[in-house]
Amino acid sequence: MEDKFDLSSARLVVVKIGSTLVLDRETSGIRSSWLESLTEDVSRLLTRGQQVVLVSSGAVAIGSTIVDRLATYSQVSHKQAAAALGQVQLTHAYSESLKRHGLQVAQLLMGRGDLVDPAHRLNTRAVLLRLIDLGAVPLVNENDTTATCGTRVGDNDRLAAWIAEIINADLLILLSNVDGLFMKDPRNNPLTPMLTEVESITREIEAMATQSVDPYSSGGMISKIEAGKIAMNAGCRMIIANGTRSHPLYAIESGGPSTHFIPVARDRV
Repeated sequence: MEDKFDLSSARLVVVKIGSTLVLDRETSGIRSSWLESLTEDVSRLLTRGQQVVLVSSGAVAIGSTIVDRLATYSQVSHKQAAAALGQVQLTHAYSESLKRHGLQVAQLLMGRGDLVDPAHRLNTRAVLLRLIDLGAVPLVNENDTTATCGTRVGDNDRLAAWIAEIINADLLILLSNVDGLFMKDPRNNPLTPMLTEVESITREIEAMATQSVDPYSSGGMISKIEAGKIAMNAGCRMIIANGTRSHPLYAIESGGPSTHFIPVARDRV
């Protein structure tokens, strides 16, 4: 039976934006017009009383254009330098775009401890909810500049899912460059069907996921499946949708292609 879901019914929404959506490959800059359409969508949600937290990748991709990315991209120090340079530009772009809608951005850079250590989780929750109460739009990213193997989250899909769990969000939206979860890799199997709903993450579902081949993306569909586990276990619905076109949140509301991960109903606290 098809699950009917109204995005406007979600009180608290976490939106994760992938690097491929933010970076303009032709200019090596930020896709400003696309970002403006996203912030218009965010403003619309806020106007009707919803709350929004943004988790945005893109700092490393943007900063790497400044530090000779291709020859030394795998070296940790160069990735960290790229993150430091790119995060400034990324936050500024969001700030300017949201400011045009009368909104204030609040930047948070997090490590694994902020999400898994009990005391740090409580602090993360308190800060995020306070910023939301103040009317700010939290903009979260992993702290790639100082992260090491032991402190890294690894990808922003799972980071966003942990954020959704910590603040008891109703909905997690992962905006990517694919329409949803396909039974096979659509790059090699263009006619493969896409799943519109997932009610349980089985081994068969996990087998459908592939690793990203994009040098700027950390996880691909594998990390999105892992994010789905975190979100569903927390009673939070998750949507994977294609965010490449303008107004990606409105596109979801308008019935655009997407895959919904539907959690088991549970009491929310």
